[in-house]
Amino acid sequence: MSKEKSALDAMLEQYEKNNAPRFEKKSDKVYDLANYFNTYIEKEIKSATKEIRILPSPDGSPFVELHGHKIQLDGQWKTFPCLKHMKDEACPFCEAREALLATGEASDKELAKKYNARKMYVVKVIDRNAEEEGVKFWRFNHDYRKEGIFDKIHGVLTALKTNRNVTDTESGRDLAINIQRNQNGIPVVSSIVSQDSGLLTDDSVKKEEWLNDVRTWEDVYSIRTYDYLKIVVKGGFPIWDKDENGFVDRDAEKEVSPEEDEITMGIDNVKSNIQASTTTEGSTTDSKLEEKKDSKEDDDDLPF
Repeated sequence: MSKEKSALDAMLEQYEKNNAPRFEKKSDKVYDLANYFNTYIEKEIKSATKEIRILPSPDGSPFVELHGHKIQLDGQWKTFPCLKHMKDEACPFCEAREALLATGEASDKELAKKYNARKMYVVKVIDRNAEEEGVKFWRFNHDYRKEGIFDKIHGVLTALKTNRNVTDTESGRDLAINIQRNQNGIPVVSSIVSQDSGLLTDDSVKKEEWLNDVRTWEDVYSIRTYDYLKIVVKGGFPIWDKDENGFVDRDAEKEVSPEEDEITMGIDNVKSNIQASTTTEGSTTDSKLEEKKDSKEDDDDLPF
């Protein structure tokens, strides 16, 4: 009886092992650039075409909506998922925006736009030029003018007469993404074109690996804590301090009292931080230009 039970256990264990997802979620993120698809092109290149295949999702909706705040950190643009929108928690960016709006001043209303949470999409794709790197995550902005990447993909789908499900593994379609530099030299997606319908892949091993990748956007993009984001909003650079067992400002020169901390989190500091980034961008506070700029597809930022 014990031998029969042992054999059965071994068989069940083998079955579970062979049918387990190839990728398991992990709490500790490892940020590998191979995880991310982007429309970046080298500076000396004026235009390029990249080809992708959007992977199917269990719920039939491959585009995941999220909201994030975009800001310069140590000279590099980064996007941070909004704690308020994504976790229903307090968010320093949203608090700074509300503080500016509360003054009632027109100039502060304009500055508050820098702290808006922007709608974005994340979709899992296969980069046809780098299939060996496996599943990639592509994040791009929502465009309220309906001229963005999602709008271009929607245009492709509505124009198709047959095989409109581009994610189908048997009869879906690859998408060719045409990239050109705009008047500011920034790479933008100028058009998206569907290719002929066909297999996701004729390699059964690749297919199993790609479809069994259970990672979500939260596994590859950082959702930072309130304390981390608070330092960013105040214009600092967060680093982990073992002694404090938490994040501290790398450039902080002295400890501040709780009263001072509330002040530096207040309007004056928010204004100076926004104005510094505005100067770096070379942008304007004109409301119409600001809204137009925010709706454009802009340069890729760091995903972590």
